[in-house]
This record gives sequence, C-alpha cells and structure tokens, in this order.
Amino acid sequence: MCIDIVGKKILLIGNGFDLAHGLPTSYKDFLDFCKMVRELYTYPIIDNEYNQKKLIDWNTDKTIKSKLLECYENRKNCFEDKITTQCKELDELYDCIKENVWINYFLEREKYIGENWIDFESEISNVVQAIETLKGYIERDEDVLKIKDTKQQTIIYFLKIAKKSLQDVFNLKRIDSFIEDISIELDKLIRSLEIYICEFVNEIDIIKENDDIKTITPDYVLSFNYSNTYERIYGQSKEVTYDYIHGKADIKNNVDTCNLVLGIDEYLEDDKNDKLEFIAFKKFYQRIYKSTDSTYMKWVEQIKKYPEVNHNLFIFGHSLDKTDRDILKLLICNDNVTTKIYYYRKNKNDKKELGKLIKNLVRIMGQDELISRTMGEHKTIEFIPQTVFVAKNN
Repeated sequence: MCIDIVGKKILLIGNGFDLAHGLPTSYKDFLDFCKMVRELYTYPIIDNEYNQKKLIDWNTDKTIKSKLLECYENRKNCFEDKITTQCKELDELYDCIKENVWINYFLEREKYIGENWIDFESEISNVVQAIETLKGYIERDEDVLKIKDTKQQTIIYFLKIAKKSLQDVFNLKRIDSFIEDISIELDKLIRSLEIYICEFVNEIDIIKENDDIKTITPDYVLSFNYSNTYERIYGQSKEVTYDYIHGKADIKNNVDTCNLVLGIDEYLEDDKNDKLEFIAFKKFYQRIYKSTDSTYMKWVEQIKKYPEVNHNLFIFGHSLDKTDRDILKLLICNDNVTTKIYYYRKNKNDKKELGKLIKNLVRIMGQDELISRTMGEHKTIEFIPQTVFVAKNN
C-alpha cells in the first residue's frame, strides 16, 4: 500500500511559552494590570501631577506603562462624573473589571494564591463547588451552618466580597439568580483578559527569539494561549497550520462574542450529567459553546490512521496539567509519535519544573505507561532543559 502522508512536526505551547519570551501573561501579571487600570480611572483628575508620579512607579512592562500613562493624560470627565480616556478598548476593559466580583475576590486572596493560571482556575473551582454545596442544602431545606468548615468559610467570604449575605441567596430563586450573576461576571473578566492580550501584550516587541523554538520549524502549532506570539515572531516566513484550542484573542469581539476558554475542570462524578447549574464555568462546555478550534483532531486522525508514519511532538511551556488530559493523551500516547518536552530551569542544575511535569504525566497516563515511554530501546518521551531564557523588559 502506498502511503502519501509524511511525518509532521507538531509544536504544542502553553503560557510558559509567552513567559519565556518576556511577556507578562501570568495570572499575577494580569491581576496587577487590573489594579493599575483601576488606579488610573479612580485617581482624582485634580491631582494629575502627583498621581502621574505614582503611576510612573508601576512595576510593569515599559510598553504597557507608556500606553497606560498616555491614557491617563487623556482622561476626562463625561456625564455623571464618569471618567473616560481616548482609548475605547481600555474604557471597555475598565467597565468589565471596575466592580467585578471575581477580580475583587482574587485581589483579596492574592497572598494565598499562586501566580499561575492553574492556581486561578483552582480557586474558581473551590468557590463554585462551595456554592453548589450551598444550593444543595437549600434544595433539601437543611441547615447551611452544618456545611463543612472549609466550604462554609469560602461561601461566607465570597458572599461578603459580592456584598451579599446568606439571607440574600437563601431560596432557590435567589441562589439561581446569584449563580447567573457570577457567571456573567466571569464572562466580563474573560473579555477584559482578551483586551489585555490584544491591546497590550501583543504590542510588546520581542527582544530575542528563543533558540530552542527557532530550530523546530513545525508544520502545526497547537496553542493553549490566547496570544499570537508564535505566529507574529516565528510564523511569518513559513506555512504553518494553527489551532488555538482555547480561543484566539480578537479585539473586535465583545463580552458576548469573546471565544476565549477560561474555566474549571469537571469535578463531579456520578451526577455530572444531572447537576448542570455550573456547566458554564467548565472548560469542556466553553469549548463547545464558543466553538473553539478543534483542528488538532484531524492531526490525531492521521497519526492513528497511518501507524507506519512517524511524527514529532514538541511541548514547550505547558504544565501538562490533568485539566488537558484528554488532548495530551491523544497526542503523546502513540507509538509513532516521538515527544520532546522542554522544561524551564532557573539555573543549570534546577530540576524543580521537571519534577512537576513528571508528576503531571503520571496523572495523565499512569506510572507504567510513563516508565515504558521514557526508558528502554523504544522510548517515545524525552525531557529537554530550555537553553535560552529571556528576561522581562521592564
């Protein structure tokens, strides 16, 4: 049989890819940006000179700071003392975050949460599961004060941030309305992130290309990022097929048309097909609802259809977290796919991130398969330390 397909190079990238290029795309970077924007809009106009000196001390990328300072200088009062700038995109972003309950919650919890997006998503999941527990108690007319301490504390704390009391949500109609409200607030947060990526992060010049990435020259790029970093830095002079599996930031969108996926993993088991009140928070639902790209499935079909053809998968900047288990297994767990996983290190002997990646792969495929794929004559997985590190351009 004549096979007319040749092996492909697939580059899979996560947020660590952007960070390795000096871009401020961590969860903490975004939260710090939101704090700066709030300050920009709420500083009194009459104190311009004093406040501008405070703004200059902001710790952020110089391109972002320059744009924010320009917006600050263009501030003006309009109707009902509302402050606007000449940047309509920033005005829209501020409208999304100024009273946002999730932003408020994360600002209050900032000291207790890690800096990565997986930490952010885990915190949302904790809140969602706590409120779902609260609804269950209300449905069964049970004493909510008997909810386990950790969940009860989360419920009370989040309600306080939302300027609500238990009494305010203490019937099915009220709790359903509250769930809908915080879902809308999450949509606003996601749209504000889209604006941040488009208008600020994507405007930052990359000082230096990454030597590891330059040598790969992939046929396909599977991006879990919202930014177009690979496309604008490496993809201009060659034909590459892209799949932005979690959506691609587009400034032309709005809250309703934004297709970025930012949510939580499924945490229910036996009743996951019945308890659907929080389905809008879950990634699998968002991927379907927002019609994100699934071109990678065609690549997987070709890989499985022609086992005689060997392919190369390069993973850079992805945590290999179990929330993306299904996608990762479809690509990695094939005997005709050689996988090279690049891991971040602070210095030559640093293997902290490597350890995390190995643990996450165990959760994805199990110990036995991981051992067989990383050892022996026919191993298919190799770990490679990143060799180039780009500092942030502050």
